[in-house]
Amino acid sequence: MTSRITIVSSSDDRYAPLLFELIDSIRIHPQSKSVDVSVISAGMSEEVACRARERADNFAEGRWDLPVSERRYRGREWLKGRTVKVFLPDYFPGYDYYIWLDADCWVCDWRAIDLFLLGAERAGLAMGIDEVSADHRVASKTTWLFGRYPIMKTFGYKHSMRAYLPMHMVKRLTPITPFNGGAFALHRDAPHWKSVQGYLARLTKRARIFGSNQLAFVMAVELDGLPIEILPNWCNYIGVPKVCARTGRFVEPYLPHEPIGVLHLANKDDARLDPNWETDLLDTDGNTVRRTLRYRPEFVAANRDHTLVE
Repeated sequence: MTSRITIVSSSDDRYAPLLFELIDSIRIHPQSKSVDVSVISAGMSEEVACRARERADNFAEGRWDLPVSERRYRGREWLKGRTVKVFLPDYFPGYDYYIWLDADCWVCDWRAIDLFLLGAERAGLAMGIDEVSADHRVASKTTWLFGRYPIMKTFGYKHSMRAYLPMHMVKRLTPITPFNGGAFALHRDAPHWKSVQGYLARLTKRARIFGSNQLAFVMAVELDGLPIEILPNWCNYIGVPKVCARTGRFVEPYLPHEPIGVLHLANKDDARLDPNWETDLLDTDGNTVRRTLRYRPEFVAANRDHTLVE
């Protein structure tokens, strides 16, 4: 029997253009014919919601599935997109695999989708590490005591302290590099759903909603010992890519210049807010190329050749 698969995303009006580009980047791949696209509104106007319904196979209004007080979100309905992602079977029942992609992602190469599904099949959960690029820097904020002794505040330390977690948990979570919650896949029967939901409910009572979902996934894996397939960066790339001089595809900046599967525009406000914004990128021959990081059909067409850069 063929597995039922859906790719899910969410947005408000502000991110709707990115959401529609994400859907287009999915639909352009012939493999997407066997995959449904589902959308959850996180504060869409009726006009934008109508457009989303026309483009998606499924549509649902987002809700606060956790007991989040109004003072915690202060009218910021878009924050629902941070919590609904761990309740996807409640919104769209009947699927075997759920792939979540933030609205500021787009699919360059379907190999990433295949790898998300394979990872979820093997471990129940497939995610990537929250790394901007494959460099040597530690992901932390560092201050210097007396100009000599480093004090490092990692993602796990910051968010677990904000949630007033017990110190034994803080010590477990402090050195762990977080997973990037902007792209993941879960099997319908994975135990991670309940684990992540429970931790997220605990975190959002005191900590910021933003970032808590990432820590909840870390807690499910690190504290509960649940399995995970950690995918390579090119499956959810949040750094600055290079352009292949031969094919024109987006690739990782270092050898062997693996083609980017999902390009995630996290922390790139200029690109997210202006569809015409462009920047200077290097190609694999060292030449400067002027290009947008937003979805363009021609970029996907270039990515259909899976041969590594020579």
